[in-house]
Amino acid sequence: MSTNKQFNVFGERVEVIVSSKDTNGSFCVIRQYSGPGGGPPPHVHSKEDEFFTVIDGEFEIFDGHSWHPVDKGQTAYTLRNNPHTFRNRGTTIGCMQATVIPGGLDEYLEELSRLSMPPVMEEVVRTSDPYGISFIAPKQ
Repeated sequence: MSTNKQFNVFGERVEVIVSSKDTNGSFCVIRQYSGPGGGPPPHVHSKEDEFFTVIDGEFEIFDGHSWHPVDKGQTAYTLRNNPHTFRNRGTTIGCMQATVIPGGLDEYLEELSRLSMPPVMEEVVRTSDPYGISFIAPKQ
């Protein structure tokens, strides 16, 4: 079973619940703890689909066009090649869980956690390219 690793990515705690290594790359399960307004920058995965579950708090998912509220216990998903992100729309730290198919995102995030803070975008892009992840301009 998983080693339950934890590390920080751009100031937010990421916990690996099920690692890609444990599933022979089939999938991974991660949790991200975000403060109010927090979450990853808008991005696109060329290799993975993601299934999200709000463990705690109030979040919203951006589907490339608009924001959709997702509350504790609710789920949402994004498919590869579609711009997306999530953010905490609440007033306290929240937890978003992502099941990622196939695996690999946990390894990518752990690699990102080794970058200096604040992150240098060139380093982020260089780290992200081999994983097929690109970033897009945020929309409000």
